Amino acid sequence: MATQDHLPEDLVVEILSWLPAKSLVRFKSVCRSWYVTITDHNFAHKHFSNSFPNHILLKRLVTSESNNKEYVYSFLPYPLHLSGSVLNIFYPYLCYYPDECEISNYDIRGHSHGLVCLSDLYTGIYLWNPSTADIRELPPTIILAEPALTSVTNAVGFGYNSKTGDLKVVRVMYHADMTDMVRFIEVDHLPRVEIFDLSKNRWREIQTPVCGFVIWNPSFEMYYEGMFYWWAEDDDTEFILSFDMSEEVFGRISVPESFELDDEKYRSAGTLNGSMVLFHYPKSGDERRFDIWKMEKDFVGVSWTKVFTIAPGFGIEKPLAFVSSAELLMEASEGQVVLHNINTQEVKDIPMEGNPPATFIRAVVFIQSLFSVMGGNNIAY
Repeated sequence: MATQDHLPEDLVVEILSWLPAKSLVRFKSVCRSWYVTITDHNFAHKHFSNSFPNHILLKRLVTSESNNKEYVYSFLPYPLHLSGSVLNIFYPYLCYYPDECEISNYDIRGHSHGLVCLSDLYTGIYLWNPSTADIRELPPTIILAEPALTSVTNAVGFGYNSKTGDLKVVRVMYHADMTDMVRFIEVDHLPRVEIFDLSKNRWREIQTPVCGFVIWNPSFEMYYEGMFYWWAEDDDTEFILSFDMSEEVFGRISVPESFELDDEKYRSAGTLNGSMVLFHYPKSGDERRFDIWKMEKDFVGVSWTKVFTIAPGFGIEKPLAFVSSAELLMEASEGQVVLHNINTQEVKDIPMEGNPPATFIRAVVFIQSLFSVMGGNNIAY
């Protein structure tokens, strides 16, 4: 090939390491030497170190041409002026018989290093690389229920252990008496916790107390800077439950004192300028305001400061994710995705050609990678 005849191999590798992951997947078929380079784990590290958060991973419930409801995963390039449309990507069927699967129940349970964890809390847990379309189901739990009791997954989280350079999944389980399959459960035993280390490719149980019961809220669950966060409750008190991916311990974070904790308010989480933020807003109403609280940590503990309030009148349904220090991606009332500038209050529609209005939108700022979902190698540099 002419390129290889005239360019040193190390320069070819350097050029390839700056290309998008999806392009590199296609380039594996160019020649054998490129295939060997692109599939090499060291190259995956080099490529990831050259990458930055320049894509938004969207999950949307849309109506197809046949009038069926289906979830679609898409990449939205950022900055948004690079493209005016989304690129729909492969959505994996998560069982052998798609007609029998409720794949819409699978939610994002965290993402790190280009890999996404999917789970519905009832059946399997999956790791997915949207850039390469690779997916795998994790082995079943090693925590077996006692006779007459049922294992119930209460929480799943996914993140990075900076001490070992490994990715891991944490699962919190209860053994409960299923008195009514429609209604919720009566918990009879203390929770048990297991960890799946991607490099070791197996589950292990850890002995650590869990200080609360996780409330199902996919829009809140988030991994950020070594910690995974859930919304939880204990003795009628709601709070943020954290899990340290390196130390493997749970923690409890109080919410702002002025928080109105009732069923008429939504809570979701995100990041802004290197800090975790909370979004707090009513479920409905024309005069809804969206409060944004920023978490600050010091040697004393955690404190909260309200940094923004988005006034009513913009036709906003819910916040999705900050894509810059001033730009907040939001779901509009008509099912469109818009970009809201919190400084100027300007709202811009994001055109999505060929994509109908959607509901139940999730968005995460995403770094594409070539890392394998199969594990066997540490992510550490």
